[in-house]
Amino acid sequence: MFFSKLVMAALAATVLAEKTPVTPLLLANFERYAAFASAAYSSDCANPPFNSTVVRYINDVPTDTQATLFRDDIAQQFIISFRGTSDIQDFVTDLDQVLVPCVAQGIQCPTCLCWQGYLIQYNAVANTVKSAIDAGLLQYPGYSLVVTGHSMGGALASLAAASLDGQGLPLIAYTYGQPRTGNQAYANLIDSAFNGTMYRLTHTNDGVPQIPAQSDGYRHHSREYWQSDDPPTIENTFQCQGQEPSDCNQSEPGYGIGNGGIGINAAHLSYFGISTGNPLDPNAAC
Repeated sequence: MFFSKLVMAALAATVLAEKTPVTPLLLANFERYAAFASAAYSSDCANPPFNSTVVRYINDVPTDTQATLFRDDIAQQFIISFRGTSDIQDFVTDLDQVLVPCVAQGIQCPTCLCWQGYLIQYNAVANTVKSAIDAGLLQYPGYSLVVTGHSMGGALASLAAASLDGQGLPLIAYTYGQPRTGNQAYANLIDSAFNGTMYRLTHTNDGVPQIPAQSDGYRHHSREYWQSDDPPTIENTFQCQGQEPSDCNQSEPGYGIGNGGIGINAAHLSYFGISTGNPLDPNAAC
């Protein structure tokens, strides 16, 4: 019995040891793109993050899907940032959680299923987003592309990344407080397409990454990076292993593994020291 307990303790320690602190460069990037994710909540960003320029506001009125395309001439980047939940129409979309075939331009995966509401939203702006990015890269051919978003915007960013990558656009993606977006096949697609270039950020006990439940057929893709405490430091921000790591965001009290999420809470409204998606502070990063 004693030996069994020692083995179990050793195994537990091994699992926890897989969680490793991030580098200063990674932390700086997480903070940087959190600002762009926050800025997408503003429809008139007077002071875009890092002295960037707003190239275009994209808004599909029927689905209330909004994204902002930024250009950062210092970093030589285009950043497309998708807005998260902001109004009643968005909450309707949030509730449309039926898994349906993940059909979008560039996504070649017959077994992939995605959140119906978010798939409808992305497809409503997909052509406009692609055209705006293409036009920007044509004018600035040496610039790179980053895709980001918070909450619902994180799910849209995940779909956009898969779609744009499938259409031949190299990119890096950062999602913040992203809910589960698709099924196991979709998670596997993201993992195979983005080997280390898709960062899924979570914050302390944020409840949104815990929904929808795995028991409903949903699965997170890998590369979770968890900010376990405030303020963010390299000592409390970790790279987590696997698609559903139990020692990061899911380790917080009140969560079962993959189930029992509580949705929006205080931790969801702040990422890497930046107010994000807070209805009382919609222009936080602008």
